[in-house]
Amino acid sequence: MSNDWFSRSLAIKILFTLLAGMCLALAMGQGCAPSPPSPPAPAPPGQFVGAQVTADESQGCQRCHSNHYDSWVQTNHDGALETLKAIGQGTNPACIVCHTVGFGQDGGFVDEATTARLAGVQCENCHGPGRDHVNNVDVVSLRPPTNIAAAVCGKCHNGSHHPTFDEWSSSAHALVTEDTATSFAAGTSLSTCGVCHSGDYRKMALIEGVTPVPDDLLKGKTRAEMNAVTCVICHDPHARTGNAVPNNSGEDFQLRYPEVTSPTPSNTLAIIFPTVNAANPIAARYNLCGQCHHSRDATWTKTTRGPHHSIQSNMYLGEMPLPDNDQTLLVPNIRSVHRFVPKQCATCHLSTEESEVEDVPSDSGHKFLPNLRACAAVGCHPTPEVAQADMTALQTQVQARLDSIAARLGDPATWQYSAEGGPADQSTVSDDIKKIRFLYDWVINDGSKGVHNPEYTRTILTNIDNRLTALGK
Repeated sequence: MSNDWFSRSLAIKILFTLLAGMCLALAMGQGCAPSPPSPPAPAPPGQFVGAQVTADESQGCQRCHSNHYDSWVQTNHDGALETLKAIGQGTNPACIVCHTVGFGQDGGFVDEATTARLAGVQCENCHGPGRDHVNNVDVVSLRPPTNIAAAVCGKCHNGSHHPTFDEWSSSAHALVTEDTATSFAAGTSLSTCGVCHSGDYRKMALIEGVTPVPDDLLKGKTRAEMNAVTCVICHDPHARTGNAVPNNSGEDFQLRYPEVTSPTPSNTLAIIFPTVNAANPIAARYNLCGQCHHSRDATWTKTTRGPHHSIQSNMYLGEMPLPDNDQTLLVPNIRSVHRFVPKQCATCHLSTEESEVEDVPSDSGHKFLPNLRACAAVGCHPTPEVAQADMTALQTQVQARLDSIAARLGDPATWQYSAEGGPADQSTVSDDIKKIRFLYDWVINDGSKGVHNPEYTRTILTNIDNRLTALGK
């Protein structure tokens, strides 16, 4: 073979080698061709990934859920470990188990030197370990649950130091009321009664905005399996909302609705009983408690049932609904003297007190029972004992007047609502008696025997006395 042929053969081999190298470089994302997007890096070892996407790890809840992450970092949960460090308890195992992610579990928090990304109360404290989810984001069955049961919060908010869950469990908010639970289990009434009596309804319709909510959503479930007014119904776990009255501790409490509102008293049914749905999830005139504790659609002209057992906000405001075709006042509007308390309902019904004694639990206020300590603390009464005496005197007086009115009205079978033991033919009940029974039930169904609005209550009772006298009763 000639040297020329050898030279040409060698040149061709070199050329093919260079071309192969270029192809390999292109295939590896080098050279002129743009590199394809890199897949997510595997989650760190263990069950937990942490909320934040750190510089050396592409994983973290923030990667996909930045909306929740951006609001969560403004809450006290984000800095939960810092609060421990501030009181010298930053390494106390009994404390950091609730102030960090997964302490004592596979891949959970160990210490700040090695697992700083898991400090604080993060997504996985409530939603559970997220490693399998972030490594398999398309697998629906591996997505963390959104459980609204109070027990989720109760894992940490319990015990003598934070007895919130323990107190809530003994309150009327913990269980769906028996009658409505029976209806929900039968597949009825959820779209009406569920607005206030079902946490499952409120989560779907008012928090997630999914409508319509099927009436049979809870069909076949037991009362214990239904969610009532759980923590997340009143509190937003993801955000610092600014709805609480400013306080010395700087806590926000993450309330879904304002703690205080100051609407003008009204007697218009559409204002007192606003439409509540996904488009209008907040009845803006009412505070947090008033979202449910307000009147329904009953006026004095209704014949089946009287006012609902939830009129506390309306009594406090000194108002009651009138029929649209007759706006003649039954009694004048009178705002409560208690409107001056700084946190309205929460002042008395959510009074808190930290205990420094190990065997004496703190008071988180989540039994929702009135605490007369607050009456003295805000300066309305000189001492809790004086407040108790004043309350006892008022309630005794109101109950005596209610008993007298009932005696003057006579047999309930002749004057009550048809569904409450009255005559089936309500045409036998005069308009005068219909007005009297509505006022009577308005006072009874407030439940405070005058405390929420003493002057308004006394005015209503005097109005009833005068109407009965005019009827010769």
